[in-house]
Amino acid sequence: MRLFDLQKADQWLEKQLSYPGIGEEEFTLKKTYWLASAVCAIVILALTVIFKLINPDLKYLFAYGLIIGILFFLWLFELMLIRWNLEKRMFGNQIFITLVTFYFILKLGGIPTSGGLVFVGFFVVLFSLDFHKRLYSIILFILYVVTVVLAGVLQPQLTVPAEMTPEVNISLYVINLLWISSLSFLFVLNFIRERVKIEKREAERLKELNDLKTRLYSNITHEFRTPLTVILGMAELVRDQPEVWLEKGTRKITNSGRILLHQVNQMLDLSKLEASAMPVHMVQGDIIQFLHYLVEQFQSVAEVKGIALNYFPQVNQLSMDYDPEKTMQVFSNLISNALKYTGSGGSIEVIPSLEEEAGRQLMVRIRDNGPGISKEELPHIFERFYRIDQGNEQSIEGSGLGLALTRELVKLLGGTIEANSTIGMGTEFLVTLPIARNAPPEAPDVFSDSEDQISELLAGHQEETIPLPADGPEGKEKPSLLIVEDNRDVVEYLRSLLDPGYCIHVADNGKAGLEMARESVPDIILSDIMMPEMDGIQLLDALKNDIRTSHIPVVLLTAKADIASRLEGLERGADAYLSKPFNREELFLRLEKLIELREILRKRYSGDGQFESSGDQDFRLEDSFMQKVREVMTENLSDESFDVEQLCRAVYMSRAQLYRKFKSLTDKTIGEYLRTLRLKQAREMLASGKVNVSEAAYRTGFKNLSHFSRVFTEEFGINPSDIQK
Repeated sequence: MRLFDLQKADQWLEKQLSYPGIGEEEFTLKKTYWLASAVCAIVILALTVIFKLINPDLKYLFAYGLIIGILFFLWLFELMLIRWNLEKRMFGNQIFITLVTFYFILKLGGIPTSGGLVFVGFFVVLFSLDFHKRLYSIILFILYVVTVVLAGVLQPQLTVPAEMTPEVNISLYVINLLWISSLSFLFVLNFIRERVKIEKREAERLKELNDLKTRLYSNITHEFRTPLTVILGMAELVRDQPEVWLEKGTRKITNSGRILLHQVNQMLDLSKLEASAMPVHMVQGDIIQFLHYLVEQFQSVAEVKGIALNYFPQVNQLSMDYDPEKTMQVFSNLISNALKYTGSGGSIEVIPSLEEEAGRQLMVRIRDNGPGISKEELPHIFERFYRIDQGNEQSIEGSGLGLALTRELVKLLGGTIEANSTIGMGTEFLVTLPIARNAPPEAPDVFSDSEDQISELLAGHQEETIPLPADGPEGKEKPSLLIVEDNRDVVEYLRSLLDPGYCIHVADNGKAGLEMARESVPDIILSDIMMPEMDGIQLLDALKNDIRTSHIPVVLLTAKADIASRLEGLERGADAYLSKPFNREELFLRLEKLIELREILRKRYSGDGQFESSGDQDFRLEDSFMQKVREVMTENLSDESFDVEQLCRAVYMSRAQLYRKFKSLTDKTIGEYLRTLRLKQAREMLASGKVNVSEAAYRTGFKNLSHFSRVFTEEFGINPSDIQK
């Protein structure tokens, strides 16, 4: 109950001392002063009253205690009201205490007969150590030294009043020394504790800054490495096969170059804004028409993505001052961002309107019906290098610069931007710009001047439909390869490299990749890490912990090239890890070696099913799967009607999934494996001499004796009747 009361008192105090906008350090300083002042007021007033009751003749001590006690008491109310110049006010109060104390030391006959009041001056100096402005502490220390020296110099001329008897003097010395020393000790402890807190906060701030830099480097590296992969790869293809790739390859190189240029320009613009070195070039023109032009530039991208991009102006025309370049950056970034986060079948609306109530302002809403942003993420979306990552369910590539730059540009134009979002329903950005008409008219070519910058943004959205290769007769003999990658240019480059040797399938996100892997059970998977819906690490976990896909080799191909990312991927079960831009010969070699390693599993499981269980993570799930299959087959050896459908139900897999996994592990069909298992069981029975040929055939599911003899002879090269002999 007592602890609860203390907590309530502390909450009340914090409420009284705080105010909107107060910093953490300033609040801590106020709270420390308030608590120290409260202790001083209580102790001094209590001692004053006690000594006055014991000895009514102590007029000087009573006056001093009353003045100082009331002063500290008044400070309690002053500290609750102060909202600025806190240290300056405290400094003035402490000078007053020092001078009043000096005066009463002289009145009491000097330092030896002052009852220890000289310690008050020392405590005042100690109390000032928490000031951020060190000059105040230095001035107080000098003032304290001067008063002590003056008291010593004036000692011979001073008269000791009758009230300061030796008994009273020594009693006051002891009491003042004890309580001031105790308070000083507590203050020093609190000072150290607050310093430790500040150092801890600084360490946390530095850690956050370091994490911010790490995130920046990681995101920027990823944004650079992906287009660089396409540029370098396409350059090799153009060099090796110019007749095939000259036109298409150079177009891809140009597109990726624009993406890189856009990233560099964003970083430069942010640095200019930070240094207040970005000028504003206002022109007067029809902002509604300009916004319509910007929206039209994204229509083709929206159509390819299956998104309805609509422009609904609430006014037909609005002439105002605007900066074409910065206005284009603001709204192009917002539309581009909406296109990234809105899935196929979604819609985006751009709605400019005129706001009259709070002064004439242009209000533009960019609204989408995408997945939305959580309440936890929403306050951070305008922070630099922050990327929305809602459990990786909608993790979109990006450096985290776009929205930060957008906010800074809006502020530069004198406007505001805010975001509202609901998970599952979409997000709305609201940009408000002031309306003025002081600039010269816009130039006729204002639209064409923005084309280059728009093309940089559009480069990040341009996609080409990549048809899946048909499984022709030759394709059936090829290993099947599933590429899980959301960048279409990278997919096309990979396909151009791997199509001759593999039967390729493509998924543009981790979730689709997982579904495709479970359905088709490919021989090998090549996956990016940073993808929407489900990232590569989550995909890897799902694949390696699913009995249907646990045997499939997975190669992680990503722009995250740091050691920590590599280790994470390998620890989760990745069979190989390649960073972008990659060497194509290394990619070929990795894939070939992983296909060859599957032979180890085939040799392990292609026999009669007799293998030693291994604690090796690579074999654990596969051993379990094969043991389950063999157990089900063994239990049904004598059942001639036992077929694949019954086995599928027993192992909870579809016919296609079971066939592909079983074929991958054993290089045999299920029928071939079951027949071999039955024949080997029959051979063991015959070798024991306890059954005849007919009984051995019947017990192993062969109802036709001549068929049993024929396949037995084909398998072992000996007639079953000869085994008995």
